Amino acid sequence: MRFDASPFNMNSILSVEKRYEIPRNQREFSWERIQLEELWTDVLRNIDMDNDGVIKLHEYFIGTIVLSGVDSDDVLEVVDGQQRLSVITMMLSIISRYLRKNRNEGTADNIYKKFIVTINNSLDRNSMNSDGESVIQKLTRSVGGEYFKKLIQGKEESDAKPANDEEKKIRYAVTFFKRALRKKPLCSAILKSNSENFTKADYDLCLNAIYKMITNYLYVVRIAVDRGDDAYDIFEVLNARGINLSSIDLIKNKVFQSCTVTFPEDEARRKWVYIYDQLGLIGESMTDYIRCWWLSKYGYIGEDQLYRSFKREILNPESQLTADSFLDEIYSDVDLYIKIASPSQKHWNLSHQKPILDALTNINTFNVTVPRPFILSLLRIRRDNARLLKQADLINTLQFLERFHFKFNAVCRMRPSGIDSKYSVFAVKLSVDTSKADVRTTILEATDFLKRKAPSERMFKDCLLKNIEYKEDKLSQRKLIIYIFETLEMLAVNTKELKYHMVSIEHIGSQSNFSPTYVGKLGNLLPLCFDINRDCENLPLAGKLPEYTRSRLELVKQFCSDNASKPTWNVGDAQQRQEDIANILTSSFFL
Repeated sequence: MRFDASPFNMNSILSVEKRYEIPRNQREFSWERIQLEELWTDVLRNIDMDNDGVIKLHEYFIGTIVLSGVDSDDVLEVVDGQQRLSVITMMLSIISRYLRKNRNEGTADNIYKKFIVTINNSLDRNSMNSDGESVIQKLTRSVGGEYFKKLIQGKEESDAKPANDEEKKIRYAVTFFKRALRKKPLCSAILKSNSENFTKADYDLCLNAIYKMITNYLYVVRIAVDRGDDAYDIFEVLNARGINLSSIDLIKNKVFQSCTVTFPEDEARRKWVYIYDQLGLIGESMTDYIRCWWLSKYGYIGEDQLYRSFKREILNPESQLTADSFLDEIYSDVDLYIKIASPSQKHWNLSHQKPILDALTNINTFNVTVPRPFILSLLRIRRDNARLLKQADLINTLQFLERFHFKFNAVCRMRPSGIDSKYSVFAVKLSVDTSKADVRTTILEATDFLKRKAPSERMFKDCLLKNIEYKEDKLSQRKLIIYIFETLEMLAVNTKELKYHMVSIEHIGSQSNFSPTYVGKLGNLLPLCFDINRDCENLPLAGKLPEYTRSRLELVKQFCSDNASKPTWNVGDAQQRQEDIANILTSSFFL
Protein backbone atom coordinates (compact mmCIF):
# COMPACT_ATOMS: atom_id res chain seq x y z
CA MET A 1 0.00 0.00 0.00
CA ARG A 2 1.41 3.40 -1.05
CA PHE A 3 0.03 6.60 0.39
CA ASP A 4 1.05 10.11 1.29
CA ALA A 5 0.04 11.76 4.57
CA SER A 6 0.76 15.47 4.86
CA PRO A 7 -0.68 18.48 6.69
CA PHE A 8 -2.65 20.88 4.52
CA ASN A 9 -4.75 23.93 5.17
CA MET A 10 -8.13 24.24 3.44
CA ASN A 11 -6.73 26.78 0.99
CA SER A 12 -4.26 24.18 -0.30
CA ILE A 13 -7.04 21.61 -0.75
CA LEU A 14 -9.97 23.60 -2.11
CA SER A 15 -8.23 26.31 -4.16
CA VAL A 16 -6.49 23.90 -6.56
CA GLU A 17 -8.04 23.04 -9.92
CA LYS A 18 -9.55 19.80 -8.70
CA ARG A 19 -12.96 18.50 -7.85
CA TYR A 20 -13.81 16.32 -4.88
CA GLU A 21 -16.50 13.69 -5.30
CA ILE A 22 -18.31 12.06 -2.38
CA PRO A 23 -18.89 8.44 -3.50
CA ARG A 24 -22.14 6.53 -3.14
CA ASN A 25 -20.96 4.41 -0.22
CA GLN A 26 -20.59 7.43 2.08
CA ARG A 27 -23.19 8.00 4.75
CA GLU A 28 -25.56 10.91 4.32
CA PHE A 29 -24.77 14.35 5.69
CA SER A 30 -25.43 13.83 9.38
CA TRP A 31 -24.03 16.74 11.38
CA GLU A 32 -26.46 18.22 13.85
CA ARG A 33 -26.37 21.12 16.26
CA ILE A 34 -23.79 19.62 18.64
CA GLN A 35 -21.18 19.09 15.88
CA LEU A 36 -21.90 22.46 14.25
CA GLU A 37 -21.56 24.32 17.55
CA GLU A 38 -18.35 22.49 18.40
CA LEU A 39 -16.67 23.44 15.12
CA TRP A 40 -17.91 27.04 15.26
CA THR A 41 -16.76 27.45 18.86
CA ASP A 42 -13.32 26.09 17.95
CA VAL A 43 -13.03 28.49 15.00
CA LEU A 44 -13.91 31.51 17.16
CA ARG A 45 -11.67 30.35 19.99
CA ASN A 46 -8.67 30.58 17.66
CA ILE A 47 -9.35 34.21 16.70
CA ASP A 48 -7.98 36.81 19.16
CA MET A 49 -7.68 40.57 19.28
CA ASP A 50 -4.61 42.08 20.91
CA ASN A 51 -4.46 45.29 22.94
CA ASP A 52 -3.87 47.35 19.80
CA GLY A 53 -7.05 46.06 18.18
CA VAL A 54 -5.22 43.76 15.75
CA ILE A 55 -6.91 40.42 14.99
CA LYS A 56 -4.67 37.38 15.50
CA LEU A 57 -5.42 33.97 13.98
CA HIS A 58 -4.10 30.62 15.28
CA GLU A 59 -3.70 27.32 13.49
CA TYR A 60 -6.21 24.62 14.41
CA PHE A 61 -6.25 20.93 13.43
CA ILE A 62 -9.66 19.50 12.50
CA GLY A 63 -8.81 15.88 11.67
CA THR A 64 -7.93 13.59 8.80
CA ILE A 65 -9.21 13.53 5.23
CA VAL A 66 -8.70 10.44 3.07
CA LEU A 67 -8.69 10.96 -0.70
CA SER A 68 -8.50 8.37 -3.45
CA GLY A 69 -6.69 9.27 -6.67
CA VAL A 70 -3.37 10.59 -7.94
CA ASP A 71 -2.16 14.17 -8.24
CA SER A 72 -2.71 14.21 -11.99
CA ASP A 73 -6.42 13.35 -11.61
CA ASP A 74 -8.98 16.11 -12.11
CA VAL A 75 -11.35 14.41 -9.67
CA LEU A 76 -10.42 12.91 -6.30
CA GLU A 77 -12.77 10.70 -4.32
CA VAL A 78 -13.49 11.70 -0.70
CA VAL A 79 -13.27 8.43 1.19
CA ASP A 80 -13.31 10.06 4.62
CA GLY A 81 -13.93 13.69 5.57
CA GLN A 82 -17.06 14.59 3.63
CA GLN A 83 -18.85 16.04 6.67
CA ARG A 84 -16.08 18.58 7.31
CA LEU A 85 -15.64 19.46 3.63
CA SER A 86 -19.40 19.93 3.28
CA VAL A 87 -19.62 22.21 6.32
CA ILE A 88 -16.57 24.27 5.29
CA THR A 89 -18.10 24.70 1.82
CA MET A 90 -21.30 25.93 3.49
CA MET A 91 -19.43 28.45 5.63
CA LEU A 92 -17.41 29.83 2.71
CA SER A 93 -20.51 30.10 0.54
CA ILE A 94 -22.40 32.05 3.21
CA ILE A 95 -19.38 34.32 3.84
CA SER A 96 -19.21 35.03 0.10
CA ARG A 97 -22.90 35.95 -0.05
CA TYR A 98 -22.71 38.16 3.05
CA LEU A 99 -19.63 39.96 1.68
CA ARG A 100 -21.52 40.61 -1.54
CA LYS A 101 -24.46 42.05 0.42
CA ASN A 102 -21.93 44.18 2.33
CA ARG A 103 -20.77 45.54 -1.08
CA ASN A 104 -17.43 43.75 -1.05
CA GLU A 105 -18.01 42.04 -4.41
CA GLY A 106 -14.31 41.51 -5.13
CA THR A 107 -13.61 39.27 -2.14
CA ALA A 108 -17.01 37.62 -2.51
CA ASP A 109 -16.31 36.63 -6.13
CA ASN A 110 -12.81 35.47 -5.21
CA ILE A 111 -14.19 33.08 -2.56
CA TYR A 112 -16.91 31.82 -4.87
CA LYS A 113 -14.64 31.14 -7.85
CA LYS A 114 -11.74 29.81 -5.80
CA PHE A 115 -13.43 27.57 -3.21
CA ILE A 116 -17.02 26.88 -4.28
CA VAL A 117 -16.79 26.37 -8.04
CA THR A 118 -14.24 26.18 -10.81
CA ILE A 119 -14.78 28.34 -13.89
CA ASN A 120 -14.28 26.37 -17.11
CA ASN A 121 -14.56 27.01 -20.80
CA SER A 122 -17.52 24.75 -21.45
CA LEU A 123 -20.57 26.17 -23.19
CA ASP A 124 -22.91 23.76 -21.43
CA ARG A 125 -25.94 25.87 -20.50
CA ASN A 126 -26.86 23.47 -17.66
CA SER A 127 -23.64 24.37 -15.82
CA MET A 128 -23.89 28.15 -16.23
CA ASN A 129 -24.39 30.41 -13.22
CA SER A 130 -26.42 33.63 -13.06
CA ASP A 131 -23.56 35.59 -14.69
CA GLY A 132 -23.51 33.31 -17.73
CA GLU A 133 -20.27 31.65 -16.62
CA SER A 134 -19.85 27.90 -17.01
CA VAL A 135 -18.97 26.46 -13.63
CA ILE A 136 -18.20 23.11 -12.04
CA GLN A 137 -18.82 22.61 -8.33
CA LYS A 138 -15.67 21.85 -6.31
CA LEU A 139 -17.49 19.40 -4.02
CA THR A 140 -19.92 17.01 -5.66
CA ARG A 141 -21.87 13.90 -4.77
CA SER A 142 -22.09 10.91 -7.08
CA VAL A 143 -25.69 10.45 -5.88
CA GLY A 144 -28.21 12.95 -4.55
CA GLY A 145 -26.18 16.17 -4.69
CA GLU A 146 -28.69 18.46 -6.40
CA TYR A 147 -30.07 19.95 -3.21
CA PHE A 148 -26.58 20.72 -1.85
CA LYS A 149 -25.72 22.31 -5.19
CA LYS A 150 -28.84 24.51 -5.29
CA LEU A 151 -28.76 25.60 -1.66
CA ILE A 152 -25.04 26.16 -1.16
CA GLN A 153 -23.07 26.24 -4.39
CA GLY A 154 -25.03 28.89 -6.26
CA LYS A 155 -23.82 32.45 -6.31
CA GLU A 156 -27.08 33.71 -4.82
CA GLU A 157 -29.33 32.27 -2.12
CA SER A 158 -31.83 29.59 -3.11
CA ASP A 159 -35.22 28.74 -1.64
CA ALA A 160 -34.89 25.03 -2.49
CA LYS A 161 -37.06 22.95 -0.16
CA PRO A 162 -35.70 19.83 1.58
CA ALA A 163 -37.30 16.54 0.56
CA ASN A 164 -35.74 14.06 3.01
CA ASP A 165 -33.94 13.82 6.37
CA GLU A 166 -30.49 14.46 4.91
CA GLU A 167 -31.65 17.58 3.11
CA LYS A 168 -33.33 18.81 6.29
CA LYS A 169 -29.99 18.46 8.12
CA ILE A 170 -28.23 20.35 5.32
CA ARG A 171 -30.85 23.10 5.56
CA TYR A 172 -30.43 23.23 9.36
CA ALA A 173 -26.64 23.53 9.06
CA VAL A 174 -26.95 26.36 6.52
CA THR A 175 -29.43 28.18 8.77
CA PHE A 176 -27.08 27.71 11.74
CA PHE A 177 -24.15 29.37 9.95
CA LYS A 178 -26.31 32.09 8.38
CA ARG A 179 -27.32 33.15 11.89
CA ALA A 180 -23.80 32.84 13.31
CA LEU A 181 -22.32 34.93 10.48
CA ARG A 182 -24.77 37.82 10.69
CA LYS A 183 -23.34 41.23 11.57
CA LYS A 184 -24.21 41.52 15.25
CA PRO A 185 -23.39 37.99 16.52
CA LEU A 186 -20.20 37.78 14.43
CA CYS A 187 -18.87 41.22 15.31
CA SER A 188 -19.78 40.75 18.97
CA ALA A 189 -17.84 37.46 19.07
CA ILE A 190 -14.71 38.68 17.27
CA LEU A 191 -14.51 42.31 18.39
CA LYS A 192 -15.53 41.40 21.97
CA SER A 193 -18.11 44.16 22.06
CA ASN A 194 -21.81 44.41 22.79
CA SER A 195 -22.29 47.44 20.58
CA GLU A 196 -25.60 47.83 18.77
CA ASN A 197 -24.00 49.92 16.01
CA PHE A 198 -21.35 47.87 14.22
CA THR A 199 -20.32 49.54 10.96
CA LYS A 200 -19.99 48.13 7.46
CA ALA A 201 -16.20 48.22 7.97
CA ASP A 202 -16.50 46.27 11.23
CA TYR A 203 -18.56 43.61 9.52
CA ASP A 204 -16.20 43.45 6.55
CA LEU A 205 -13.25 43.02 8.91
CA CYS A 206 -14.93 40.16 10.81
CA LEU A 207 -16.12 38.33 7.69
CA ASN A 208 -12.60 38.49 6.27
CA ALA A 209 -11.16 37.24 9.58
CA ILE A 210 -13.43 34.19 9.50
CA TYR A 211 -12.65 33.65 5.80
CA LYS A 212 -8.90 33.70 6.44
CA MET A 213 -9.24 31.54 9.54
CA ILE A 214 -11.12 28.85 7.63
CA THR A 215 -8.91 28.83 4.54
CA ASN A 216 -5.43 29.48 5.95
CA TYR A 217 -5.51 28.32 9.56
CA LEU A 218 -7.76 25.24 9.61
CA TYR A 219 -5.49 22.26 9.01
CA VAL A 220 -6.13 18.61 8.17
CA VAL A 221 -3.86 15.65 7.57
CA ARG A 222 -4.57 14.73 3.97
CA ILE A 223 -4.03 11.06 3.24
CA ALA A 224 -3.85 10.50 -0.52
CA VAL A 225 -4.02 6.95 -1.85
CA ASP A 226 -3.83 6.06 -5.52
CA ARG A 227 -5.94 2.90 -5.30
CA GLY A 228 -9.59 2.84 -4.23
CA ASP A 229 -9.26 -0.39 -2.23
CA ASP A 230 -6.34 1.00 -0.24
CA ALA A 231 -8.35 4.12 0.52
CA TYR A 232 -11.23 2.02 1.82
CA ASP A 233 -8.79 0.06 4.00
CA ILE A 234 -7.34 3.24 5.52
CA PHE A 235 -10.86 4.58 6.06
CA GLU A 236 -11.72 1.36 7.90
CA VAL A 237 -8.61 1.46 10.09
CA LEU A 238 -9.20 5.10 11.04
CA ASN A 239 -12.72 4.25 12.14
CA ALA A 240 -12.25 0.67 13.33
CA ARG A 241 -12.88 1.47 16.98
CA GLY A 242 -16.03 3.40 16.25
CA ILE A 243 -14.45 6.75 17.09
CA ASN A 244 -16.12 8.50 14.18
CA LEU A 245 -18.45 6.01 12.52
CA SER A 246 -20.88 3.35 13.66
CA SER A 247 -20.74 -0.32 12.75
CA ILE A 248 -23.44 0.36 10.16
CA ASP A 249 -21.34 3.03 8.44
CA LEU A 250 -18.40 0.63 8.26
CA ILE A 251 -20.61 -2.19 6.97
CA LYS A 252 -22.04 0.12 4.33
CA ASN A 253 -18.52 1.10 3.30
CA LYS A 254 -17.54 -2.55 2.85
CA VAL A 255 -20.75 -3.45 0.99
CA PHE A 256 -20.44 -0.57 -1.49
CA GLN A 257 -16.77 -1.30 -1.96
CA SER A 258 -17.73 -4.78 -3.17
CA CYS A 259 -20.95 -3.96 -5.06
CA THR A 260 -19.44 -1.96 -7.91
CA VAL A 261 -22.07 -2.31 -10.65
CA THR A 262 -23.87 1.02 -11.10
CA PHE A 263 -25.25 0.71 -14.65
CA PRO A 264 -28.00 0.70 -15.78
CA GLU A 265 -28.94 1.24 -12.12
CA ASP A 266 -27.01 1.35 -8.88
CA GLU A 267 -28.72 -1.67 -7.34
CA ALA A 268 -26.67 -1.63 -4.15
CA ARG A 269 -27.62 1.95 -3.37
CA ARG A 270 -31.26 1.36 -4.32
CA LYS A 271 -31.52 -1.57 -1.92
CA TRP A 272 -29.69 0.19 0.91
CA VAL A 273 -31.86 3.30 0.58
CA TYR A 274 -35.01 1.16 0.49
CA ILE A 275 -34.03 -0.55 3.75
CA TYR A 276 -33.13 2.77 5.38
CA ASP A 277 -36.35 4.46 4.27
CA GLN A 278 -38.64 1.59 5.29
CA LEU A 279 -37.10 1.42 8.76
CA GLY A 280 -37.34 5.19 9.08
CA LEU A 281 -41.09 5.07 8.44
CA ILE A 282 -41.58 3.02 11.62
CA GLY A 283 -38.88 4.72 13.72
CA GLU A 284 -36.47 1.77 13.70
CA SER A 285 -32.70 2.08 13.20
CA MET A 286 -30.45 0.24 10.76
CA THR A 287 -28.33 -0.87 13.70
CA ASP A 288 -31.23 -2.56 15.49
CA TYR A 289 -32.45 -4.25 12.32
CA ILE A 290 -29.09 -5.54 11.09
CA ARG A 291 -28.11 -6.75 14.55
CA CYS A 292 -31.46 -8.57 14.85
CA TRP A 293 -30.91 -10.10 11.40
CA TRP A 294 -27.39 -11.17 12.36
CA LEU A 295 -28.63 -12.77 15.59
CA SER A 296 -31.17 -14.73 13.57
CA LYS A 297 -28.56 -16.12 11.15
CA TYR A 298 -25.08 -16.23 12.71
CA GLY A 299 -25.22 -16.04 16.49
CA TYR A 300 -25.31 -13.69 19.43
CA ILE A 301 -23.14 -10.53 19.39
CA GLY A 302 -23.22 -7.19 21.15
CA GLU A 303 -23.86 -4.05 19.12
CA ASP A 304 -20.18 -3.09 19.30
CA GLN A 305 -19.21 -6.45 17.77
CA LEU A 306 -21.43 -6.13 14.70
CA TYR A 307 -18.89 -4.87 12.19
CA ARG A 308 -16.08 -7.16 13.33
CA SER A 309 -18.39 -10.17 13.08
CA PHE A 310 -19.61 -9.10 9.65
CA LYS A 311 -16.07 -8.61 8.34
CA ARG A 312 -14.85 -11.89 9.80
CA GLU A 313 -17.71 -13.78 8.16
CA ILE A 314 -17.35 -12.33 4.67
CA LEU A 315 -13.57 -12.91 4.76
CA ASN A 316 -14.00 -16.52 5.89
CA PRO A 317 -13.32 -18.73 2.81
CA GLU A 318 -15.64 -21.40 4.22
CA SER A 319 -18.56 -19.00 4.59
CA GLN A 320 -21.12 -18.52 1.84
CA LEU A 321 -21.78 -14.95 2.95
CA THR A 322 -20.43 -12.19 0.73
CA ALA A 323 -21.01 -8.45 0.84
CA ASP A 324 -23.36 -8.83 -2.15
CA SER A 325 -25.35 -11.70 -0.66
CA PHE A 326 -25.53 -9.93 2.69
CA LEU A 327 -27.16 -6.90 1.07
CA ASP A 328 -29.56 -9.12 -0.87
CA GLU A 329 -30.60 -10.95 2.29
CA ILE A 330 -31.16 -7.92 4.51
CA TYR A 331 -33.08 -6.35 1.62
CA SER A 332 -35.24 -9.44 1.34
CA ASP A 333 -35.87 -9.69 5.10
CA VAL A 334 -36.52 -6.05 6.01
CA ASP A 335 -40.24 -6.38 5.26
CA LEU A 336 -40.44 -9.32 7.69
CA TYR A 337 -38.71 -7.24 10.35
CA ILE A 338 -41.20 -4.42 9.84
CA LYS A 339 -44.06 -6.88 10.31
CA ILE A 340 -42.51 -7.75 13.69
CA ALA A 341 -41.44 -4.30 14.87
CA SER A 342 -44.55 -2.45 13.70
CA PRO A 343 -47.30 -4.97 12.94
CA SER A 344 -50.45 -3.61 11.33
CA GLN A 345 -53.61 -4.71 9.52
CA LYS A 346 -51.98 -4.15 6.12
CA HIS A 347 -49.33 -6.77 6.96
CA TRP A 348 -51.74 -9.37 8.32
CA ASN A 349 -54.98 -8.56 6.49
CA LEU A 350 -56.51 -12.02 6.21
CA SER A 351 -58.94 -13.19 8.89
CA HIS A 352 -56.90 -16.29 9.74
CA GLN A 353 -53.82 -14.06 10.27
CA LYS A 354 -55.46 -11.98 12.99
CA PRO A 355 -53.98 -14.09 15.84
CA ILE A 356 -50.50 -13.38 14.42
CA LEU A 357 -51.20 -9.65 14.36
CA ASP A 358 -52.57 -9.74 17.91
CA ALA A 359 -49.63 -11.67 19.33
CA LEU A 360 -47.00 -9.46 17.67
CA THR A 361 -48.86 -6.30 18.72
CA ASN A 362 -49.09 -7.47 22.31
CA ILE A 363 -45.40 -8.39 22.49
CA ASN A 364 -44.60 -4.83 21.37
CA THR A 365 -47.03 -3.53 24.01
CA PHE A 366 -44.75 -5.12 26.60
CA ASN A 367 -41.76 -3.18 25.12
CA VAL A 368 -39.94 -6.45 24.45
CA THR A 369 -37.47 -6.82 21.57
CA VAL A 370 -35.36 -9.83 22.60
CA PRO A 371 -37.53 -12.44 20.82
CA ARG A 372 -37.32 -10.64 17.47
CA PRO A 373 -34.43 -12.72 16.01
CA PHE A 374 -36.33 -15.92 16.83
CA ILE A 375 -39.58 -14.53 15.39
CA LEU A 376 -37.70 -13.34 12.29
CA SER A 377 -36.47 -16.89 11.69
CA LEU A 378 -40.01 -18.23 12.14
CA LEU A 379 -41.45 -15.79 9.60
CA ARG A 380 -38.58 -16.47 7.20
CA ILE A 381 -39.43 -20.19 7.26
CA ARG A 382 -43.10 -19.44 6.58
CA ARG A 383 -42.14 -17.23 3.63
CA ASP A 384 -39.46 -19.42 2.07
CA ASN A 385 -40.62 -22.95 2.91
CA ALA A 386 -44.10 -22.93 4.40
CA ARG A 387 -44.36 -26.73 4.43
CA LEU A 388 -41.83 -26.82 7.28
CA LEU A 389 -44.01 -24.73 9.61
CA LYS A 390 -47.81 -24.72 9.59
CA GLN A 391 -49.50 -21.42 10.29
CA ALA A 392 -51.27 -22.98 13.28
CA ASP A 393 -47.88 -23.89 14.77
CA LEU A 394 -46.59 -20.37 14.10
CA ILE A 395 -49.62 -18.91 15.89
CA ASN A 396 -49.24 -21.25 18.86
CA THR A 397 -45.56 -20.32 19.18
CA LEU A 398 -46.23 -16.58 18.99
CA GLN A 399 -49.04 -16.83 21.54
CA PHE A 400 -46.72 -18.74 23.86
CA LEU A 401 -44.12 -15.96 23.51
CA GLU A 402 -46.82 -13.39 24.23
CA ARG A 403 -47.89 -15.12 27.45
CA PHE A 404 -44.30 -15.68 28.55
CA HIS A 405 -43.26 -12.06 28.09
CA PHE A 406 -46.43 -10.77 29.72
CA LYS A 407 -45.47 -12.70 32.84
CA PHE A 408 -41.70 -12.32 32.62
CA ASN A 409 -41.33 -8.70 31.46
CA ALA A 410 -44.60 -6.81 31.72
CA VAL A 411 -45.68 -8.01 35.16
CA CYS A 412 -42.64 -9.39 36.97
CA ARG A 413 -40.00 -7.17 35.30
CA MET A 414 -37.39 -9.90 35.48
CA ARG A 415 -33.90 -9.52 34.03
CA PRO A 416 -33.16 -11.30 30.72
CA SER A 417 -30.27 -13.33 32.24
CA GLY A 418 -29.18 -14.98 29.00
CA ILE A 419 -32.58 -15.14 27.32
CA ASP A 420 -31.48 -12.83 24.49
CA SER A 421 -28.48 -15.02 23.63
CA LYS A 422 -30.60 -18.17 23.82
CA TYR A 423 -33.14 -16.67 21.44
CA SER A 424 -30.27 -16.18 18.99
CA VAL A 425 -29.20 -19.81 19.41
CA PHE A 426 -32.70 -21.06 18.59
CA ALA A 427 -33.08 -18.57 15.73
CA VAL A 428 -29.84 -19.75 14.11
CA LYS A 429 -30.95 -23.37 14.47
CA LEU A 430 -34.23 -22.55 12.74
CA SER A 431 -32.35 -20.86 9.90
CA VAL A 432 -30.58 -24.14 9.06
CA ASP A 433 -33.39 -26.60 9.86
CA THR A 434 -34.40 -28.54 6.76
CA SER A 435 -37.34 -30.67 7.89
CA LYS A 436 -40.62 -30.33 9.77
CA ALA A 437 -39.23 -32.50 12.54
CA ASP A 438 -36.15 -30.27 12.92
CA VAL A 439 -38.26 -27.12 13.11
CA ARG A 440 -40.67 -28.72 15.58
CA THR A 441 -37.75 -29.85 17.78
CA THR A 442 -36.14 -26.39 17.80
CA ILE A 443 -39.42 -24.71 18.75
CA LEU A 444 -39.96 -27.27 21.52
CA GLU A 445 -36.45 -26.66 22.86
CA ALA A 446 -37.10 -22.92 22.86
CA THR A 447 -40.45 -23.15 24.66
CA ASP A 448 -39.08 -25.63 27.21
CA PHE A 449 -36.21 -23.27 27.97
CA LEU A 450 -38.59 -20.34 28.45
CA LYS A 451 -40.87 -22.38 30.69
CA ARG A 452 -37.91 -22.98 33.00
CA LYS A 453 -37.22 -19.22 33.05
CA ALA A 454 -40.82 -18.19 33.72
CA PRO A 455 -41.82 -16.76 37.13
CA SER A 456 -43.74 -18.90 39.59
CA GLU A 457 -47.47 -18.44 40.17
CA ARG A 458 -46.80 -16.87 43.56
CA MET A 459 -44.28 -14.41 42.12
CA PHE A 460 -46.60 -13.53 39.23
CA LYS A 461 -49.52 -12.81 41.53
CA ASP A 462 -47.40 -10.77 43.95
CA CYS A 463 -45.96 -8.67 41.12
CA LEU A 464 -49.39 -8.20 39.57
CA LEU A 465 -50.62 -6.73 42.85
CA LYS A 466 -47.50 -4.59 43.34
CA ASN A 467 -46.31 -3.45 39.91
CA ILE A 468 -49.42 -2.67 37.86
CA GLU A 469 -50.67 0.86 38.46
CA TYR A 470 -52.34 3.70 36.56
CA LYS A 471 -52.77 7.24 37.86
CA GLU A 472 -51.88 10.80 36.93
CA ASP A 473 -48.16 10.44 37.72
CA LYS A 474 -47.94 6.90 36.28
CA LEU A 475 -49.58 6.90 32.84
CA SER A 476 -47.02 4.77 31.01
CA GLN A 477 -48.79 1.49 31.77
CA ARG A 478 -52.01 2.39 29.99
CA LYS A 479 -51.54 -0.03 27.07
CA LEU A 480 -50.59 -2.81 29.45
CA ILE A 481 -53.69 -2.26 31.59
CA ILE A 482 -55.88 -2.21 28.47
CA TYR A 483 -54.29 -5.55 27.52
CA ILE A 484 -55.16 -6.94 30.96
CA PHE A 485 -58.77 -5.78 30.67
CA GLU A 486 -59.02 -7.22 27.16
CA THR A 487 -57.81 -10.55 28.54
CA LEU A 488 -60.33 -10.43 31.39
CA GLU A 489 -63.13 -9.52 28.96
CA MET A 490 -62.32 -12.42 26.66
CA LEU A 491 -62.26 -14.78 29.64
CA ALA A 492 -65.64 -13.44 30.77
CA VAL A 493 -67.40 -13.82 27.41
CA ASN A 494 -65.34 -16.87 26.34
CA THR A 495 -64.63 -15.44 22.87
CA LYS A 496 -61.88 -13.39 21.23
CA GLU A 497 -64.21 -11.00 19.43
CA LEU A 498 -63.50 -7.84 21.38
CA LYS A 499 -60.62 -5.39 21.06
CA TYR A 500 -60.59 -2.27 23.24
CA HIS A 501 -59.93 0.34 20.56
CA MET A 502 -62.24 2.95 22.04
CA VAL A 503 -61.72 2.39 25.73
CA SER A 504 -60.48 4.68 28.50
CA ILE A 505 -59.56 3.77 32.06
CA GLU A 506 -61.97 4.80 34.81
CA HIS A 507 -60.89 5.22 38.42
CA ILE A 508 -63.81 3.96 40.49
CA GLY A 509 -62.56 5.75 43.58
CA SER A 510 -61.67 9.25 42.40
CA GLN A 511 -58.01 10.21 41.95
CA SER A 512 -58.67 13.37 43.96
CA ASN A 513 -59.84 11.76 47.22
CA PHE A 514 -59.19 8.00 47.17
CA SER A 515 -56.31 6.20 48.91
CA PRO A 516 -53.04 7.13 47.09
CA THR A 517 -51.85 3.55 47.61
CA TYR A 518 -54.79 1.92 45.86
CA VAL A 519 -56.22 4.58 43.55
CA GLY A 520 -54.16 3.36 40.57
CA LYS A 521 -54.28 -0.36 41.28
CA LEU A 522 -56.24 -2.79 39.11
CA GLY A 523 -58.90 -3.24 41.79
CA ASN A 524 -59.87 0.43 41.44
CA LEU A 525 -59.84 0.53 37.63
CA LEU A 526 -62.57 -0.17 35.12
CA PRO A 527 -62.62 -0.05 31.28
CA LEU A 528 -65.17 2.42 29.91
CA CYS A 529 -65.76 4.30 26.70
CA PHE A 530 -64.67 7.94 26.82
CA ASP A 531 -68.22 9.34 26.91
CA ILE A 532 -69.28 7.28 29.92
CA ASN A 533 -66.03 7.98 31.72
CA ARG A 534 -66.48 11.73 31.18
CA ASP A 535 -70.06 11.66 32.48
CA CYS A 536 -68.98 9.89 35.69
CA GLU A 537 -66.57 12.68 36.69
CA ASN A 538 -65.95 12.56 40.47
CA LEU A 539 -69.34 11.16 41.47
CA PRO A 540 -69.66 8.71 44.39
CA LEU A 541 -70.31 5.07 43.47
CA ALA A 542 -74.10 5.49 43.75
CA GLY A 543 -73.94 8.26 41.15
CA LYS A 544 -71.58 6.34 38.86
CA LEU A 545 -73.49 3.05 38.72
CA PRO A 546 -76.33 4.37 36.51
CA GLU A 547 -73.70 5.60 34.05
CA TYR A 548 -71.79 2.29 34.21
CA THR A 549 -74.94 0.37 33.22
CA ARG A 550 -74.77 2.03 29.79
CA SER A 551 -71.67 -0.04 28.99
CA ARG A 552 -71.97 -3.29 27.04
CA LEU A 553 -68.68 -4.68 28.34
CA GLU A 554 -69.11 -7.86 30.34
CA LEU A 555 -66.57 -6.69 32.92
CA VAL A 556 -68.59 -3.56 33.61
CA LYS A 557 -71.88 -5.47 33.70
CA GLN A 558 -70.43 -7.86 36.29
CA PHE A 559 -69.13 -4.96 38.34
CA CYS A 560 -72.56 -3.28 38.33
CA SER A 561 -74.24 -6.53 39.33
CA ASP A 562 -71.78 -7.24 42.15
CA ASN A 563 -71.99 -3.70 43.56
CA ALA A 564 -75.62 -2.69 42.85
CA SER A 565 -76.51 -2.27 46.52
CA LYS A 566 -73.33 -0.38 47.56
CA PRO A 567 -73.72 3.38 48.06
CA THR A 568 -69.97 3.96 48.41
CA TRP A 569 -66.65 2.48 47.29
CA ASN A 570 -63.84 2.06 49.81
CA VAL A 571 -60.29 0.73 50.05
CA GLY A 572 -61.47 -2.67 51.26
CA ASP A 573 -63.64 -3.04 48.16
CA ALA A 574 -60.70 -2.15 45.90
CA GLN A 575 -58.42 -4.61 47.75
CA GLN A 576 -60.92 -7.45 47.37
CA ARG A 577 -61.47 -6.77 43.67
CA GLN A 578 -57.72 -6.57 43.18
CA GLU A 579 -57.31 -10.00 44.73
CA ASP A 580 -60.12 -11.43 42.57
CA ILE A 581 -58.54 -10.07 39.36
CA ALA A 582 -55.13 -11.43 40.34
CA ASN A 583 -56.63 -14.89 40.95
CA ILE A 584 -58.37 -14.92 37.55
CA LEU A 585 -55.26 -13.86 35.66
CA THR A 586 -53.01 -16.26 37.54
CA SER A 587 -55.35 -19.15 36.77
CA SER A 588 -55.49 -18.14 33.12
CA PHE A 589 -51.74 -17.74 32.57
CA PHE A 590 -50.71 -20.83 34.53
CA LEU A 591 -53.09 -23.41 33.07
